[in-house]
Amino acid sequence: MLRPEDAVAVAKAELTAGTVLDDGGHRIEVRQDIKPGHKVARTAVRTGAPVRRYGQVIGFATRDIAVGDHVHTQNLGIGELGADRYEAGVDVRPVDFHPPETMRTFDGFKREDGRVGTRNYVAVISGVNCSASVSQFVKDRFRDVQKDYPSIDGVLAVTHKSGSGTKLFGEEEFAPWIIGPVM
Repeated sequence: MLRPEDAVAVAKAELTAGTVLDDGGHRIEVRQDIKPGHKVARTAVRTGAPVRRYGQVIGFATRDIAVGDHVHTQNLGIGELGADRYEAGVDVRPVDFHPPETMRTFDGFKREDGRVGTRNYVAVISGVNCSASVSQFVKDRFRDVQKDYPSIDGVLAVTHKSGSGTKLFGEEEFAPWIIGPVM
């Protein structure tokens, strides 16, 4: 659960019917088996009412939902599409997690001349095996990147050997890998 007004929470582990959850002092008895990643109702929701997750409307109850119910396609639907029913972000309130006056550090280093800096790398990421050699060529082309771009510390090629129908560990692989930011 991300927001207190959420009607559902997401199960981190398998929940069996009869399991009792503590929801901030409120008791929730799970009414059906619920798989990890699926939703359990924290509050009762009447037919047609919006269901919120992460503070946003994710759908509308297609029938009454009781506390502890498994919330999924059997009782949750899209409903009438319209801007007035699915306005995302209209209740957003900016949060200043780190006000400037409280900032004392950052992820960087001190240079010999007293200035500070961060590592600035450009990552060329191949989404599938077919583009791995192209990623390497781009990296090689910018081997001396600091000559023309002194604020860039280097160029990296992040590649793998799967995708585009190649086999990895004996399984067909058709989807590109998603790789996070390079630090």
